[in-house]
Amino acid sequence: MNTVFIQSNNKQLLGAKLAKYAIEKNLEDKSSVRIEIINVDQHPLFQSFIGKTYLRNNKEVVYDPKDLQSFTLSRFMPPELMGYTGKAIVIDPDIFSLIDINELFAMDMGGRAILACSKKGAWDSSLMVLDCAKLTHWKITEMLHSLEKRELQYGDIMSMTRETSVQEIPRIYNSLDILDEHTKLIHMTNRLTQPWKTGLKIDFTRNDPGKYLNCIPKIWVLRVFGKWPSRYQKHPDQSIEKLFFTILKSAIRDGIITSEEIDAEIKNGNVRSDILKNQYMD
Repeated sequence: MNTVFIQSNNKQLLGAKLAKYAIEKNLEDKSSVRIEIINVDQHPLFQSFIGKTYLRNNKEVVYDPKDLQSFTLSRFMPPELMGYTGKAIVIDPDIFSLIDINELFAMDMGGRAILACSKKGAWDSSLMVLDCAKLTHWKITEMLHSLEKRELQYGDIMSMTRETSVQEIPRIYNSLDILDEHTKLIHMTNRLTQPWKTGLKIDFTRNDPGKYLNCIPKIWVLRVFGKWPSRYQKHPDQSIEKLFFTILKSAIRDGIITSEEIDAEIKNGNVRSDILKNQYMD
């Protein structure tokens, strides 16, 4: 059966559950698609990878389960989980579908193994349609081993620089913080402004902005001018914030998300304490 996999960790589990709900809500045939959440905090392989080092942008980093995006490498697991048969879609936990997801499954892949959007001359792997039979070389254990042994860098994997069987799909299927009449799946990709995190202390690894004149760290200047906040910010697009809270409100009404779950998420510092008091929850 066609299956959608939503990557997650404990920190983004509320988002993943709402992403699942948004897909289910828009399905014309509720039995046509299976939806699974991959929670790396419950996966032994990723637990054993904790503390291991690898290269990211030529700098050594440590795999930290407390990082907001500790789940990203799990997006390459679906073909293996599917036994290298059938079609799968994999998405980030902050991607919310506005359409029947079967529209993506029905796309002509032109004999290619992967459908994805392009981004800055590379491939954006945060949403992919996968022909699993053509991806037998995707083995997550080997990928993690290659990272640890410095045979690959993180960016090589994430941008699919070595993949030769990818076909581009329109950005409206993975719309990066742009919500308009053309958007089919909205990706609240700017971690700093995710609506369920506003006001919380930032808990993700931020890219080093570099230096001015190769000597003055830009981060010092950004902090002076308030351009390097320590807490999550309000989303600049009110329509996107409204959409998120509309999905949340509907999920609560339908019994998909309970008040007890939200209380637990607030207690664990994963969602903002006033999440149920937002104006769009009235």
